Amino acid sequence: MDMIINNAKIVKKQIMKIRYIHILLCVLAFIVMSCEEKANDWEFDTSHDRLFRTTLLETSNVNATSVQLHYKGVKNATKYVFEFSEGDSLLFNNIVRTVDIKADTLSPYVSATTDVKTEYHTLFEGLNGTTRYSVRMKAVNEVDGMESGYVNVSFITSAEQIFTDNIPGVASINLSWIPESKVTNLLYGEVVTESDTIWATRYMITGDEKSVGNTVLNGLRPGTNYVIRIYNDKVLRGELRLKTLGSQSGKTLFIQPNDNVTDSLTKYSTIGITDISLVFTGGKQYEIGEIIVPVGINNLYLVGDVASSGLLPELYLYKVTFSAPMKNLYYQYVNIDAKLNSANYLFNISDEKCFENISFEGCTIQNIVRSLLYVNKDNLLIKDININKCIVRNVASGGYGLLNVSKSTVTLDLISITNTTMIDIGDQLMQTKNAVGSIVVDKSIFCNYNIGIPKIFRFDKQPLFVKVTNSIFTGDNKGAKVNSGNGDYSSYLDFSSCYLTSDFVMDSRKFTNAVTLAMPSEDLFVDPRNGDFHIKEGVKFTGAGKVGDPRWW
Repeated sequence: MDMIINNAKIVKKQIMKIRYIHILLCVLAFIVMSCEEKANDWEFDTSHDRLFRTTLLETSNVNATSVQLHYKGVKNATKYVFEFSEGDSLLFNNIVRTVDIKADTLSPYVSATTDVKTEYHTLFEGLNGTTRYSVRMKAVNEVDGMESGYVNVSFITSAEQIFTDNIPGVASINLSWIPESKVTNLLYGEVVTESDTIWATRYMITGDEKSVGNTVLNGLRPGTNYVIRIYNDKVLRGELRLKTLGSQSGKTLFIQPNDNVTDSLTKYSTIGITDISLVFTGGKQYEIGEIIVPVGINNLYLVGDVASSGLLPELYLYKVTFSAPMKNLYYQYVNIDAKLNSANYLFNISDEKCFENISFEGCTIQNIVRSLLYVNKDNLLIKDININKCIVRNVASGGYGLLNVSKSTVTLDLISITNTTMIDIGDQLMQTKNAVGSIVVDKSIFCNYNIGIPKIFRFDKQPLFVKVTNSIFTGDNKGAKVNSGNGDYSSYLDFSSCYLTSDFVMDSRKFTNAVTLAMPSEDLFVDPRNGDFHIKEGVKFTGAGKVGDPRWW
């Protein structure tokens, strides 16, 4: 009986649970139905009813007058708005430019299945150099008027350089810049120290000068460092730092075509003048022959006054000798033509009467049967030999090479050949019997058609430092193969940033790591046989604007 009663109680409890669960389910169903009916039935702030922001906005290729922006798309956007503010960092207090770009005009840089993953690249030009810009971007739907919030980025443009060329003179500088540029004035000054410049009155550029992109600054001092800046109102568009020609101290002599140069030097050296600048008028011819530098002169400048005419003076000069040791010898913007005279060497150093430093800048050097410089004296100390911005043509057809230091006891600190074009050089570019401190060849062109050179370098002892960079070796070398050196210098002589045209054929001693092009010289250059090394229009050359003599860029 007790068992029956207990079972009845259990059944009753189970029925009660089932009823309770049923009631609970009904309540839950009612709540769910009520929620479904009012799922979106609440108030909201209409100011937040907008497009999403882009997930990417960044800069690349920031240049003097342009920037490339990378950004991703926004769903439902019909256009993107870019606002440029100048001179602040993300404050947008000085908006100078607004650009609208229609979404349907964009070509994806990185395509994707959705707008928010599709990436675009847009180049914005017409900016000012050395200026901070803030850019903000928003997406807009022009149909319903919805917009996104802004995304922003800030950057600084690099310094602009519209100066294209300059020709220094003794008391003037010939300046050139991109014609028709927006420019208003020049500011220039004499550099006294790194932190001290004596500024002249601003020079206002005339309308004609703006059109042609050229003017001449006059009234300058010889041998003086100047800084020159070109502006469009207050916006800096270019800057040059250069030095006028000649010596700031000593005597400046303006040489006439019939003057005897040696006599002119002797006249002033006998009265104690140690620094002399010989100034030759651009475009004129001077039959000099030989110059004998008298005792007492420490620093001698042979200068072409070319700022006005742009033409080098032609010095028919086949020999320079010294009556005593001297310090510095400078050739600046002159055409030295030895006329293939039988004297063979322009400088033949066979005793202690020599210079410490010699440099050639902006010169043409041509028609020397043997070497420009031949050193044949033991125990000499020479510091620097510099050749910069020169054209060297038809030298050493009779052997010995451009530079020849033939004694093993000569101490030489530096040989530097930069920004120079060398045409038809015989035997070798240079020979050194002793270890030179440093040898640098950079941004130069070497081209032979009428002379077959067997090797470029001859080092009887390894230089302490040697570097050949950003240069082009070209021409058919009169059908002969060319060695990089007289021996195997591959362990220390590298040509990694250099190029060889296909007609410049290497012999067994290779130009280590140089790139050999698939095209010959006459396919690459406009007219190399006649000395025009501009790259032909339409030719794809990865070294364009980076290697070779910059005068041809």
